[in-house]
This record gives sequence, structure tokens and C-alpha cells, in this order.
Amino acid sequence: MRVLLVALISGIGMLLHAQNVPSFNTAQFQVMGARALGPSTMSGRITAIEGAYADAQLNLYVGTAGGGIWKSQNGGQSFAPIFDKYNQSIGALALEPGSARVVYAGTGESNMRNSVSIGAGLYKTTDGGSNWQKLGLDSTEHISKIAIDPTDKKVVYVAAPGPLFKSSTHRGLYKSTDAGKTWEKILYINENTGCADIAVHPTNPKIVFASTWEFRRKAFSFVSGGSGSAFYKSVDGGKTWNKLTKGLPEGNLGRIVVTINPSKPSQVLALVEAKESALYQSNDEGETWTKLTSATGLTARPFYFSTLVVDPKDPKRVYRPAYDFNYSNDGGATFANTVIGGVAPHADHHALWINPSNTDMLFLGTDGGVYLSYNKGVTWQFLNNLPVPQFYHVSIDNQSPYNIYGGLQDNNNWMAPNTAPGGVAATDWKALGGGDGFWVQPDAIDEKIIYAESQGGDMYRINLRTGLSAGIKPKKQTGEDDHRWNWNTPIVTAKSNTKSATGKSQSNLYVGAQYLFRSRDNGRNWERISPDLTTNNKSIQNKAETSESVTGDNTSAENHCTIFTIVQHPNNENIIWVGTDDGNLMFTNNGGKTWTNKSNAFAKAGVPANAWISSIELSSHNANRIFVTLDHHMYGDNTTYALVSNDGGNSFTKFESEELTGFAHIIREDPKTPELLFLGTESGFFISLNAGKTWMRSKYQNLPWYSLVRDIKIHPSTNDLIIATHGRGIYIIDDIQPLREMVKSDLSKPFLFYPIQPFKYEYGAQYPQAASNLVGYAGASKSLAPTFYYYLKERSNDVVKIDIYNAANQKIKDLNGTGLKGLNKVFWTLTSNPPRVAKGGFVAQSSIQYAGFYGPKVPAGKYRIVVKAGKDSSEQILTVLPNPAAGLSEMALQKLHQQSMRVFLLQEQLADMVDTIDVKLAAWNKMPNSDEITQKIKAMDSFKRELLELNRKSIFFDETKFRKKISDFYLDLVTALEPLSEGQEKGINVLEAEMKGFKTRFKQLL
Repeated sequence: MRVLLVALISGIGMLLHAQNVPSFNTAQFQVMGARALGPSTMSGRITAIEGAYADAQLNLYVGTAGGGIWKSQNGGQSFAPIFDKYNQSIGALALEPGSARVVYAGTGESNMRNSVSIGAGLYKTTDGGSNWQKLGLDSTEHISKIAIDPTDKKVVYVAAPGPLFKSSTHRGLYKSTDAGKTWEKILYINENTGCADIAVHPTNPKIVFASTWEFRRKAFSFVSGGSGSAFYKSVDGGKTWNKLTKGLPEGNLGRIVVTINPSKPSQVLALVEAKESALYQSNDEGETWTKLTSATGLTARPFYFSTLVVDPKDPKRVYRPAYDFNYSNDGGATFANTVIGGVAPHADHHALWINPSNTDMLFLGTDGGVYLSYNKGVTWQFLNNLPVPQFYHVSIDNQSPYNIYGGLQDNNNWMAPNTAPGGVAATDWKALGGGDGFWVQPDAIDEKIIYAESQGGDMYRINLRTGLSAGIKPKKQTGEDDHRWNWNTPIVTAKSNTKSATGKSQSNLYVGAQYLFRSRDNGRNWERISPDLTTNNKSIQNKAETSESVTGDNTSAENHCTIFTIVQHPNNENIIWVGTDDGNLMFTNNGGKTWTNKSNAFAKAGVPANAWISSIELSSHNANRIFVTLDHHMYGDNTTYALVSNDGGNSFTKFESEELTGFAHIIREDPKTPELLFLGTESGFFISLNAGKTWMRSKYQNLPWYSLVRDIKIHPSTNDLIIATHGRGIYIIDDIQPLREMVKSDLSKPFLFYPIQPFKYEYGAQYPQAASNLVGYAGASKSLAPTFYYYLKERSNDVVKIDIYNAANQKIKDLNGTGLKGLNKVFWTLTSNPPRVAKGGFVAQSSIQYAGFYGPKVPAGKYRIVVKAGKDSSEQILTVLPNPAAGLSEMALQKLHQQSMRVFLLQEQLADMVDTIDVKLAAWNKMPNSDEITQKIKAMDSFKRELLELNRKSIFFDETKFRKKISDFYLDLVTALEPLSEGQEKGINVLEAEMKGFKTRFKQLL
């Protein structure tokens, strides 16, 4: 039958069974949407910031390296994503002059590091980000600057450095004279040289400055600079260009950053990458130049730091954000980077926006988020509300709740619970070491031992019991070549069948250089269990040290011929698979004694030689099935290479789908349903329901359509799907069991109600709570309630009803469900229906009002759940289990329920009594006046005032009557998680005695 992927897909049909089934679209299955965990604690790399006022409110637009575009309408107090349906790597933003709603967005970050992502062209919004229009330039891949003519908003310039990893004609300076509808390339050098920067004269926009940049990155090298790099000026809006050389350095140049002094436009500043990089100044609109300074803090890593800004009002105030926040008060001759007290901005700065209305106010974009200063950078505050961290990997443990572990680009290694009361807050995330974070793995046996690393394989062990750490990176031994550690060195831990000398179970800890190392004592001692498993191609090793780049940059990012992926078979520790960054797929079935290279099988599957082995997945269902993803983007090839072998790696088949985009990072097979596959690429999260025959892009609520998905895990106990993105943090799809059910169910039926997983009684901790004004962004928490999933072949116009019955077949709860076509979801909070509460008098914001909202908690046991949709009906059994470890034993839950029901009954009895009183009073007031009737009314009204709070003289309760007494008692019980003590329970006896007295008197009054 034909079906479009349930909660996860984009709307393309796929065959599951033989029946004819209607098509579905993603919106109908957003009930299985992912919850965003963030975090914002360390945020992520910011690439662009623009701002403008609208209705006296400061609107900010923030572009990120892999998290799309975020908008604030309150000066940065809060942000919301506005670009989730499009490419998530942002290179440049520009606001149309005089507008806070017309925004141009260039995709493809231009900070050309090894992990930079790839863009998909230029976009524009005219309504502040609600809707976007594609404007072309799709193949430029990287856009560094957008400039708009200050006198003619239809004239737009786009500087496109172009592709980083290949030659291309899709680079240079582009111009539009119709607000982006059409484009003309007005400055082009060659297929290896793009346009790095542009500046338009603020009062004479025919004067345009542009810099060209020759560069190329490969898997093993990076070159910034060449004969194509130069500095140009046009006086006719780009029709003709003159190369600027007077006073500028000779020889090959690299990246050049240019800015025009806004309040003194004859003055132009340029930061020039050269053999001696320096800041230059021109006072004659670029005709001649004078060197100002070559201070290292200003000129280091010019390929990565491309921001140079002059204060709009003070021509002497110059900012050069780089490693640090550098500023000058003498026009650029000298700089300082002093921060006085408070928070120092995260290192590595890429964007700066100065409020033109108040130039003391600065917004700074760094590798670690956005910082705000109200005093020109003397002090700063961190905006803890942008969840755009760049995870490389994610790991999980088996704690309850389970923890998330992961490493972030330039933002350390971290751990946090996957859920927490009130949301996973910034304070829930705990740092596990510094640097660029990558793999973080809890030990396979002792989860209080954590292994983590920073770039280049700098590996260490953390003992969570003591809080102490120790470096455990394997050291070169006699006879070994120098170790080659990948920028993103793999760390893997798995269970071992061996025992220690004392008889304790051991884990296998693996780490890879060009050799595979194994430790069975937590990294204290290492055994090399392989020869060099790479191609060991000497011509592509140590290229960072021999680079032809104008300026060098050796951070281990270009280390090559290294191990990138390690997998031990979960049931046989002698079977190990290893993938390298130069294309080898290595296999051993004897614990490393001998190795076989399986990579020769890739060519027949259409994979080019030397593609990185980005992930290996061993099937849980077929011993001969292995999945592999390969990444060839550093050779200019962005194809999605995801393969499967059904013969132990002797041959492979490439998964084919027009839906797949982006080079592949990770593939996972569901351990319980072999048809269900998950694939993460540089531009999306994809799912197959038929073992890879067809694929669909996930378009979840919250999960961006083109997320940079680096890792995927499936929790063995909770069935949660955990997704690590390189720009939007962690996402979790709670319990994918309904998806498994849909894969194997007959969707030609009009109505299906899926089995309900047993639910262990659980409630989130109520206290302590963090101060609400200190939390900032908080990741969404898991719902702690049993969930019912049902499927409707067609949308139901009838109300869908859910009735819940206890073991005595008494209906205790009724819920309304949704009637959506496709999958529907309903939560039950494990409470029965609330009581009727006596009406009348003062009730607002009190226990009286809330008593009518909450039903008693049900005890552990079996419950029959009946779903009715029109004429269709189906039922399932839910087993609610006690949780003694959390203080929710079967006896305690039963006692709490019994106590709650006693007060519940009092509420209902009082409501009935008051209803009868009101009926009687209404009837008596209609009768002819008589002394008898008057006395009856007076006595009954007086009696009612003993029951209800009818006298109100202030905003507070001025009296407490019987209704409030029982409501206070009832609310304490139904919001409690433990029963009353024997002494406290006597309070119910008192209330029941009072009610008995009221009933006696009431009969007399009738």
C-alpha cells in the first residue's frame, strides 16, 4: 500500500503493503514532533547581525553557522527562528535601508574553516521573516556580504566567494538593479577566485570597493591567497574596475576586508592578508594607502575573521573583532582589547552591529553566541536565549532520566539530563572539558566514568564521582610512526567478555589515529591492535605545515589519513569495523589480529575513491547486513552516499532517492523494526519505512527541514530517537513505537488504535526550582504521562471520544481526541474526572476554582481505554505500574486515591446540596409572600452562608466556609504524591462529621 511517512515525512508515497491506502502529508503527523533540547548555555557560531527599529522596538536579525536565522523584536530579550524551511548555513544578512522588514539573506557561511557548511543561494523577505522568496545564486555555495545602494533600494550587490572545495564559475561579485529579480556578474577573476567583500559609498553609491580572494580547501590542506586576490574600486557602480595597489603590499595576497568610514566617507580602511598582514588606511577614497598596524591580534587567521567596522558617529572609533574584541580610538593606529569586569565575550568574533541611534550599544556575534554591550564594549552581557550549538556527536546512558552527552564546535564537551522539571535549563548542562568538543562517551560498564576529547584526539577520562580528570591519549611507542589524529577523532566504548584480575567485568575502550588502540582499564594502558589502517598516502599528510597559503593555520583540522569511524559488534567483541578519512573500510573478526579492506566494493556502488567513511551501522536483524555512509564533499562532491551490504561488506548498494540532499553523516537502523531507517545529512533528516527503497525528508514541527544532522541514537529502553544537529543542538522524538506500529499495520483500515506501552508511575520533581528570571532558554521536557495513538484513514468531523474504565469497569475519565487524518495523539494525566464543585459566591484564583479542574490520581492497575470515532470503536489495555523507587508504591498510590475519593465525595455531596438549596430558594421566592415562606427563605439563606463564601469585601477571601475547607483539603490531596499520615487523615473524619451534621440540618430545613 502507498503511504506517506507518518510523523516524519515530507509527502512522497512509499510502498509498505499490498492494499491501496490514501496518501498522507507531514502536517498530519506532527503529533510525533521532536522536542528541542537546545541548549543556549553555550550557544554557537554567529555569522551575521543586523538591526533596525520598528514601532519603537529594536528588531534584530541574527544569522548563524548552522542554525538558520533568528529574530528578536525586543532588542535581544528573546529570539525566534524564522528560516526553518530553508538552508541553515547563513553567510550574510542585509536590511533594506529604512526598513525593519525587508531582509536579504545569503546562505553559505564564509568563515572558511574545515567544518563550514554549504549554502543554497540568496533569499529575501518583505514581511520580517514570515515568508521568504528564493532569488537565485543557488550554486555560489558561500555568500560573504550583501550591500544595498543607500539611494536606490533596487540596487543590490552580493559578494560570493563561491565553493570552498572545488573550482567553479559560480563566484564573484553580483549586482541586481531590480531588487533581486535578476542578476549580473560584474566582477569575476577566475574559477578559483571569488569576491570576499564589498563596500558602497554612503553618499556617492557609484563608488564601490570590492576585494577578490583566491582560496581552496581540501580534506588535507587549506590555501588562502594567490594571484587572483586583489583590491578593486569602481566609480560607475561596477561597470568598470580599477585595481588598487598604491601603498598596499606586493606579491600574493589573501582575504581583504574593507569598510568605509560612515561619518568620513573619503576614508577607507582595509585589513589585508599578506606575508605581513596589516590594517591599511586611505584618505582619498582608496587611491593611495598607508599602513597603520600589523599587530598579531588584528591580523591572525584572516580567512576566519572578516569583520571591520567604524562607529557611525565617531570617525576615530574603529572595531576589529577577531580572537578578541579589538577597538581603536585613534582611527586604527593603535588598538586595545580590554574588558573591565563582568562577562568577557567568547573568543572568535564574526559579526558586529552598532545601533546607529545609540552607538554605545553593540551586538557582537562570536563562536559562542551573541553578546550585548551598552558602553561600547567596556562590559558585556551574554544573551542566553539562542539555542544554536553545533554538536558533532551525541551519546546516551541508561540512567533514569537518561543523560545526553556531546561535544560542540569551539564550545567544550557537555552533559545534561534529557528531561527535567520545568524544562532542561541552562543550569542543567554541565561542562566536561574545554576546547572544540567532539566525542563524549560514558563507559559501557561504569557510567560514572566518562571519556571525552578536544580537537586532534586530545582524550581524557572523567570520574563523575570525584570530579577529577586525567589525560589518556595513547603515546607513540618505539617503532611507530608519529600518530595522526583526526580533528574529530573517534572514541568508542563497548562491553567486553574479559574479566579484570579481580574478576570484574571490563569494557573495551577504542580510539583511532592511523592505528586502532584498545584499552581494558579505562585508558590507563593501551594496546595497539592494528597496523596502519589508512592508505598512508604520504603526499596528503602534514599539508598544513607545508601549505602554500599566504598565512599559515595549523590546528589539526587538516590532519589526514586517519581513522574516523569505529564500531564493535554488540554481541561479538572480536568483530570490529573501522572507517578512515581516506576511504578504507577495514574489518577484523579476530579482535584485530588480521584485517581485511572492504573498500574495493564501493566503486561498483558508484562511490568515488577516497571518500570519508562517516559512519558504519551493523544490523540488529541480519548478521550479514552493514550500512555505511560516505562523505566526499571535501573533493567538491555533495552527493548523498548511503550504502547497504547484505553479504558482510563484499558488495554494496547505494540508496537512491531524489529526496536525499547533502553529504551523509550518519545512518541508523531501528533495532526493533528492520524496515525503519534514519539518515542524517548536511541538509536534512531522512526516514525510510521500507528498508531504504524510498526516503522522505522529515518536516517536523521544531526540527528545521534542512538541519545539519551529525548523529542519531535510539535509546534501548525508552525508544526515544535522539538527533544531534550542527547548529540547532539536540532534538528528541519521544518513543518511536507508534512509528513502528504504523510500519507493520494495515493502513487501509478506516481506524486503528495502537497498543499502549505499560507506564510506570512518574512525576517530575516539584522542587527545588531555578529562579525564573535566571533560567533563560529551557529545552522542552518529556511528557510524563501515558500516551494513546490512533490512526484515522480520513479526517473525522465527529468528536473523537476516549473513555477510560477501571478494573471494576467503572468509567472514571472521558477525554476528547483529535480527528486528524493520519496519526493522532492523546495524553492522560492518570487522573479521573474532577468533582462537581458547589457554585456561587467568591471562587476566583482559589482552591475552590482549581478543585473543579483536578481529578484524583488513579492507583496502579489495568485500565481499559476505548476510543470512539464516529461509528468506529477500538480499545486497548493500559497497565499502570507503581514506582517504589520514586516513593510511588502500589500501597501508597492506593491509599492516596482512597483518601482523595473521600474528599471528592464531600465535594459532590456539597454541590448536590447547594443545587437543591438554589432550586428551593428560587421556588420559594416565586410563591406569594407569607411569614412561613419568609422564614424558610431566611433560614435557608443563612444555612447556605455557612456552606459558601458569599460575603466579599476585598480581593481576598474575607471568610472561610465549609466549601473552602474541603476544597483546600482536596487540592492538597490531588496535587500530592504521597498519602496523608494517620494523623492528617483524621482531618477527613472531621470534615465528614461536619457534612453529616449539615445533611441533618438540611433535611430539617426542607
